[in-house]
Amino acid sequence: MIKDTREHRDSPENIQEHLETRNDKETGRAASAWLTPAEAVEESGIGRTRLYSFLTSGALPSAKVGRTRHIRRRDLERFLEERMTGSPAAPAK
Repeated sequence: MIKDTREHRDSPENIQEHLETRNDKETGRAASAWLTPAEAVEESGIGRTRLYSFLTSGALPSAKVGRTRHIRRRDLERFLEERMTGSPAAPAK
């Protein structure tokens, strides 16, 4: 198997963070720490076109893995909180 050793600016710092899961109490299934744009649209209620405009402008951070963008759940939650309150949320540690 060939290992990709290239550095990717927007990729997850480690694979464990990317694979991290938590239980979703509403559905009873494990929820990924990373969302695809389709999942982010479903969870946030933001339209697909609007979500992609936030991604391309950098307003909503994302990592491009292969041909697909992935959004950290905590970044989406922080982004939505900032939009609701009108002020930047404190950075997560």
